[in-house]
Amino acid sequence: MKKFIFGFVFLIAISLLAAAAVRGVNSRSAGEQPEGPIQTAEIVSGPFDLHRRYQSMEGPWIRQTFRVGDLVNSKDVVLPETMVTFVEGNPQGAPSMNGGGTDPKTNGKPIGLNPLKGQPRELYWFKGIKLEVLDENDKPLPTAEFICHMNLDVDREFRNKAFPEGERTVNTRLISLTQGQTEFRYPQGFAVPVASDEPWTFIFQAANRTSDDHRRVKHRCTVWFIKDSELVHPVKALHWYVPYITVVVDKETPHATETDHKAMPDCLGMSDGVTAPNNGAMSTFTDPLGRRLSGHWVVPPGEHTYTTAVTDVRDRGFAAQDRKIQAVWSHIHPLCTSASLVECDAEDHRKVFEVKSQTKTKGGLEIRHIDNIISKEGIPLKGGRHYELHATYDNTTGSAQDSMVSIGILFADDKFARPSWCFADKNVVSCGIEPPKSALADEGDKSKRAATVAEQSATEHKSTDGANRFPLFDASKDGPMLTQAKQIELETSAGKIHLVLDPSLAPQHATQLYKLFKGGAFDGTSFFRCETNFLLQIALAETKVDGQQISSNLRELMRRLPLEVESQNNGLAAHKKWMLTMARDVAPDSAVSSFSVLLGDAPHLNKKYTVFGRLLPDDVTLGTLDRITREWETSHPWIIKATEM
Repeated sequence: MKKFIFGFVFLIAISLLAAAAVRGVNSRSAGEQPEGPIQTAEIVSGPFDLHRRYQSMEGPWIRQTFRVGDLVNSKDVVLPETMVTFVEGNPQGAPSMNGGGTDPKTNGKPIGLNPLKGQPRELYWFKGIKLEVLDENDKPLPTAEFICHMNLDVDREFRNKAFPEGERTVNTRLISLTQGQTEFRYPQGFAVPVASDEPWTFIFQAANRTSDDHRRVKHRCTVWFIKDSELVHPVKALHWYVPYITVVVDKETPHATETDHKAMPDCLGMSDGVTAPNNGAMSTFTDPLGRRLSGHWVVPPGEHTYTTAVTDVRDRGFAAQDRKIQAVWSHIHPLCTSASLVECDAEDHRKVFEVKSQTKTKGGLEIRHIDNIISKEGIPLKGGRHYELHATYDNTTGSAQDSMVSIGILFADDKFARPSWCFADKNVVSCGIEPPKSALADEGDKSKRAATVAEQSATEHKSTDGANRFPLFDASKDGPMLTQAKQIELETSAGKIHLVLDPSLAPQHATQLYKLFKGGAFDGTSFFRCETNFLLQIALAETKVDGQQISSNLRELMRRLPLEVESQNNGLAAHKKWMLTMARDVAPDSAVSSFSVLLGDAPHLNKKYTVFGRLLPDDVTLGTLDRITREWETSHPWIIKATEM
């Protein structure tokens, strides 16, 4: 009998250890030591009032930006209920899945935030993060059923300037925690480098798919750091990409299919789907091929697999070189059974990794477990290959359910080197948390000049008739005409924006704008108009922030452009979100250089103004637009330079 009991207990122990290994448990292995003393910061948000059932992207949420050093210095911060915003039947008010969206307008402020003042910039290493749900008595609940997600987003432009040696930050999302994956720690010897004055944006959103009882819960987030100056064991930097699955929500065109196949010849292509009714802000967009895509879609009953290629449009440089994957986190919705990264070259489709998930369906949907993938040795990822994401949903509920899949893939960054400010005199604050007054004054002057130019150009744009100043565009003399679309990168004072000039929509406009961008005509030109859900407008190219006049050579490039609406008449173009539309005065042939990016559909402009291209809604671009719209009241950005991509 004793032998039987001992054997039974031994088998249970072995089974538990095996299960832990499969799940990728984060606990430190025997013999592993921390790389240095851990500094902990804690954020408690809420309470969130759950007075009905909420699906994803609905219900109460909080968004707050901190500087990392302020957060570490404060130790404990509370985001009170006065900061909570509710999404009640208006999913467009929800935070974006890809890091965009605007800060909610609330009267509340963080409690316990103790900002650092006059301290030099320091290097920290981000080691991990944990999210818990607290009940009405501030006691941790045994499950995470009242979590929709906790997203942590970074400022790409800040990181790329603060860490000049290392992989370029492409994706805003650093990490996402959700039901089934409420804690994530990086393997020993690896961490994400962060600057003490770096802004981090936290988004906490509660969910309720399981209970009809009125509940008031809080989310408690714990973040772990190590100061670089206190390291006792070496740490290797991690870099990340966050590819996500999108589905085609309008008709796939033969041209798009052919183009996709040329770029990714061995992959399966993009799946069709239907946008989720609770689709959030910026989760649906138009891609460079003119298709409407959604990252938040509906899964009908039954088992379905969705695929999306990982391309340079959204994840630039992902397959540029050989890499080693050290960690993987997953943001999925209930009923997803697996998500994987697949190498798809020739006929051999090889899984690089696979994440499995389990969902409880009795009494409501709740994700109970998502695999963590953590590897000190690293999972090889070959450069120069084609990759795509696969996700399988098994909808056993008998009715349609919403879905979403994004995968955080963290690599060892072999290019990283500690920046010069790590070794600077600690008594010098020139690159620290508080910039020198001279630098602040310079930025303030630029902002004031931009605001002044905005007012001037607004008046000029409305009243100046281009017909009196420049000759009309002549295709026989002002060519050669573009025959293929051109991608342009605008480096602005607020970040980068990626555009496509498309001659199939308006050949004269696309050709002329391309010449102006290549010639530097827009360098120093400001944005002067921003209207939420309508447009963001660039001033006339001749209007410069610093007051300088455009050169005579560039002035000679200027032409008036006639109204081009043939593509609109043929149903090939329309004034929809992310399209580029040309400004003009009363005369149909008075357009010269001012144009707008549409931030929402504007059908009243159809056939009255020329559509000549589109925005590339990648993470870099959307992050810049988010920054511009949020800071518009205090700062009007300007174009630094334009280059062809």
